[in-house]
Amino acid sequence: MNTAEWLMNELSACEKKIDFNELARRYPGDSAELRDTVREQIAHGNILASKRGKLFLPGSFGTVTGRLDVKRSGFAFLLNEQGDIFIAPDKKGGAMHNDIVAARIIEDAGRRREGEIIGIIDKAKTSIVGTLEGRFVKPDDERLDGLFIEKGNLGGAKNGQKVVAKITGRANGAHSAQGRVTEVLGYAGEPDVELKSVIRSYDLPEDFSQEAEREAERAACKIDSIGGREDFRGDTIFTIDGTDAKDLDDAVSIRRTQHGYRLGVHIADVAFFVDEGSKLDNEAFSRGTSVYLADTVLPMLPKALSNGACSLSEGKERLTLSCIMEVDERGNVQSARVCESVICSKHRLTYTDVGKILKGSCRRLEREYADIVDDLRTMGELASKLRVRREDKGSIDFEIDETEFKYDEKGRAIDLKPKERGDAEKLIEEFMLAANKAVAQMYYWREIPFLYRVHEPPDEEKMRSFAAFYANYGKLKGQPSNVHPKTLAGILKDIKGMPHENIVSQIMLRSLKKAEYSSECKGHFGLSFTHYCHFTSPIRRYPDLAVHRIIKYDIYGKLNDKATDKLAKQTPVIAQQSSRRERVAMEAERAVDDIKRAEYMCGKEGDIYDGVVSGASRNVIFVQLDNTVEGVIPLSSLKDDYYVYMEKLYCVIGERTRRRISLGDMMRVRVTSVNVYPPRIEFEPAVVRGKDGKWS
Repeated sequence: MNTAEWLMNELSACEKKIDFNELARRYPGDSAELRDTVREQIAHGNILASKRGKLFLPGSFGTVTGRLDVKRSGFAFLLNEQGDIFIAPDKKGGAMHNDIVAARIIEDAGRRREGEIIGIIDKAKTSIVGTLEGRFVKPDDERLDGLFIEKGNLGGAKNGQKVVAKITGRANGAHSAQGRVTEVLGYAGEPDVELKSVIRSYDLPEDFSQEAEREAERAACKIDSIGGREDFRGDTIFTIDGTDAKDLDDAVSIRRTQHGYRLGVHIADVAFFVDEGSKLDNEAFSRGTSVYLADTVLPMLPKALSNGACSLSEGKERLTLSCIMEVDERGNVQSARVCESVICSKHRLTYTDVGKILKGSCRRLEREYADIVDDLRTMGELASKLRVRREDKGSIDFEIDETEFKYDEKGRAIDLKPKERGDAEKLIEEFMLAANKAVAQMYYWREIPFLYRVHEPPDEEKMRSFAAFYANYGKLKGQPSNVHPKTLAGILKDIKGMPHENIVSQIMLRSLKKAEYSSECKGHFGLSFTHYCHFTSPIRRYPDLAVHRIIKYDIYGKLNDKATDKLAKQTPVIAQQSSRRERVAMEAERAVDDIKRAEYMCGKEGDIYDGVVSGASRNVIFVQLDNTVEGVIPLSSLKDDYYVYMEKLYCVIGERTRRRISLGDMMRVRVTSVNVYPPRIEFEPAVVRGKDGKWS
């Protein structure tokens, strides 16, 4: 037993906090070694020390552990299963946002508990990104502490520049946190500098190691024996993607049969090129997903593969895994199989062009793609049937406005609008959903360790809150404790085309749990699928690559007891890492989109726009414009009354006039100020129209 193990065992057995001298008397070895181990374990948060120097384990003697959620105003909550604990700004003990901490309760008044941080178990941040103001780094993330920089630790940075600073000391009483500048990014306000700031803030890897790049280049030259694969090179197969897409990982084919349709979904065989356990594989696992930031992509795999050998380019022979589905006339998938294959895509189509062909609105395109027009129309017919079947089962279809940006040569946003989701996008979506569902079913029933995409049913309390909000528009049928996805899908159908459609969709989405990856098949509530996985995007998502490997083990008959035991251990680890990296990517992408929206609105102070009230809090009302930009109206700026936030009613109410401003109210606003870095857009109301249609 080493010193650390002895120490942890000893503290676990202690019925009271113990000082170092007592431990040293019990320790059979060198006390200097024990002292070093104690310091190391305290530094790692594995043990805690009281103000008098007594040692104990986190979670013992009335201490509570959890993640610290710091708010922009400085106070925080320790998130705990038994209820969140309020932490005042001066009780954080140097802990920062997202740190795992230990706290002691200093006040317990029923539902409200207050505590102070007594130890940091795991530090979420070792550095921060911010703007240098004199000798102080003001963080981009207002939830983090700013850093004081000693004169010799500025690293050549100048006032007004964005920097990355390593945290060398946490805040302590009246003393600020301290740091050392490790990288100068450039002057704040430049688009490339702000983009790099987000990349650094979220610790997103940009460059691949030389070893991974070399492995990718060698892998791109690998040749497979076509003899072992099903040969679909003579079939009419093509890709349908966005105009700017370069990583084309899915292609489709269709054929009319005696009983319906034979649908082929052909996915890049990335597992052939990326060896399990290689440097390339390890970096892909670490990244978890490709990240799309404005007009920049941080790919999961080097370009030699992502834009090269794995991308299903027009006229190029490519290795694939094909899911071949037999679908009846009503849109029911009767059978499915997956095989290793080789294809040659006949066309590289865009959503825009396919949409025009499906509508019959462009004769030029119909002539240009005359060889596949009939296939496209058959695909449109089948996609419509698949969609009807899915909706009949209760699948929820959120049509929340996403933003489509246009950039200038410097990467600055010069235009934006809601992103269109046309017939072509919906067609590909239906085919990918069908393939993902079919593959998940296949491996679930065979009881093979697998990686699923799961979405668990919502919490009762969240559904009660949504029902209270939706009472402004209608009634939630059934009990919030056991809501069926079909109920929520029905609401979205009822409000389609209404002014409040987008806000109701957003509040409903916030009321649901987040989808994640799991080694357990827990179903997908939102899609109303019992079995579901991600199979269709292995170029940009690691879980899809992992699913492909399991399928290939199966194809080659390698799923013996030893292999399945190994998979049973691997899949939970892959699921956890993939879910975590997905969350980081989504947060980073959202942060960049917020910057770009503010960038676009810069200079539009005084302009008037139509929007809808999209949120409310104790201090502000949120308003989303028709162009997807969201800004705030500070309650303190409303001079006609003193407005009070009514959390359960999702509104603010004037104390004197009883005027109510609620989520979903249409509002005409004037832009009063725009701050791009960090992004904040402020409005003032020009006109408000309530749900009764009256303007005030």
